[in-house]
Amino acid sequence: MTCPYCKEIILDGAIKCRHCGSILNVAPQFTQPPPSFHNHAAATISGDEIRAFTGNNADYYIHNFSKFSVAGTENFTMTWNWSTCCFTFFWMLYRKMYIQAAITFIIFWLPGINIILHIVAGVVGNYLYYKHAKDKIIEIRAIQHPQNLYPVLQQVGGVHGWVIPFGIVAGVLIVLLMFMIIAAIIGLSK
Repeated sequence: MTCPYCKEIILDGAIKCRHCGSILNVAPQFTQPPPSFHNHAAATISGDEIRAFTGNNADYYIHNFSKFSVAGTENFTMTWNWSTCCFTFFWMLYRKMYIQAAITFIIFWLPGINIILHIVAGVVGNYLYYKHAKDKIIEIRAIQHPQNLYPVLQQVGGVHGWVIPFGIVAGVLIVLLMFMIIAAIIGLSK
């Protein structure tokens, strides 16, 4: 049997999906989404949806996301995010923004761009995350039954807890590598 909500294979006769947590004894009643769902710019997302999707620091993101959509009009507004500025690549992995993380990783290798990227990321990071979250929420809302919306938002959104220890280990290795390079340069100059 296949779960009608997440399309994963489950046991025949199951009452609840072990993958997405959906209750299966209720027949799905999908309806045509309202017209606003067809236009991402016009669609709005609620504070509860943001809270379910972002997980950690939801109040911070709800506050900052409210600056980007005023009176139904979506506009970029400069905000500051220290985590995005200092840990750009790792923050994007932590927030499950894989494409943006890959782009920043590649850009970091360009000489002279690194510090500029960190500053720009600190300014636009909240907006990038807002766009990512909004697109994902609207996409999930369009295909999920309302009773499954929040569990799926929590699963698809949220954070990767493994990124923090990974970032610490990577940071320590980079510092050690820098010390080894400096020691080799000093050793060669003598």
